[in-house]
Amino acid sequence: LAVQPGQFALLRFWAPGFKLQAHPFSFSKAPEGGELRFSIKKLGDFTARLHSELKPGTPVLIDGPHGAFTPARMRTGKALLVAGGIGITPLRAMAGALAAQKKDAVLIFSNKGRKDIAFEAELAELEKSGTFRTVHVLSEDAEWPGEKGRLDAGRLKLLVPDFAERDAFLCGPPPMMAALDAGLCALGLPKKQVHYEVFSL
Repeated sequence: LAVQPGQFALLRFWAPGFKLQAHPFSFSKAPEGGELRFSIKKLGDFTARLHSELKPGTPVLIDGPHGAFTPARMRTGKALLVAGGIGITPLRAMAGALAAQKKDAVLIFSNKGRKDIAFEAELAELEKSGTFRTVHVLSEDAEWPGEKGRLDAGRLKLLVPDFAERDAFLCGPPPMMAALDAGLCALGLPKKQVHYEVFSL
């Protein structure tokens, strides 16, 4: 399967109660050894049922890959990846590709607390490439020694001073993405360098 990092697929789980529902999920890692990885968090009724009711070996119909939220859209040589919560999923795949290509990339990852950080060990491993780094920003973790508070465009400018020279890939809750899109452009990031996925076909 020719998957570009950042793309998604529509998944239909061939089990009672699931067959009529196709939902979009991002690939969280490049296909490897004949395996595909989707990382699905319990965020609503459907995803909670996936975790509690599906059994290993359940057939899955995969429609995809879809989407143009990929590094191929970059107009510059550097990337700014901004994730909120489980919005990290497509950016985790993208981070792996950019690190492998030795591209200058910074990931700003916003979560409530450290327990909510997905792929923490994997992201730390990617930093060994020497060209990729991650900055975690936690909004509700008093014990966290790093960046704390809400993520906005002003904080991004402080964390990544050369943000306007980068392509920004945003993925997270829609209000967060809308605010960052408008805020970054107001601070000087060209609109053509802002990318996000709306999961529509």
